[in-house]
Amino acid sequence: MPSIEDVIYVAVRKVKPSLTETELTPATRFDQYNISSLEMAMIVFEINDYFDIEIEPYTLMTLACIDDAVQLIEGLLTPRVQVQGSHG
Repeated sequence: MPSIEDVIYVAVRKVKPSLTETELTPATRFDQYNISSLEMAMIVFEINDYFDIEIEPYTLMTLACIDDAVQLIEGLLTPRVQVQGSHG
């Protein structure tokens, strides 16, 4: 399973193909590459679909960098992992 960072990188590059050759890191700021609000919404939809979670587009727009998004997604996924793990 790809890391959360990798899923975000793929979503960003899918929505903004001009970043395909750009190195993205956890410290990459969303505003660094002029990602529009519409593009941010599309990135959120990609992330939501992949992880089957619900993040509102405006929530991601309030985050400064990719690592902030990773922390948010980890927080949303952690309860699921604990619940799934307790059934085994």
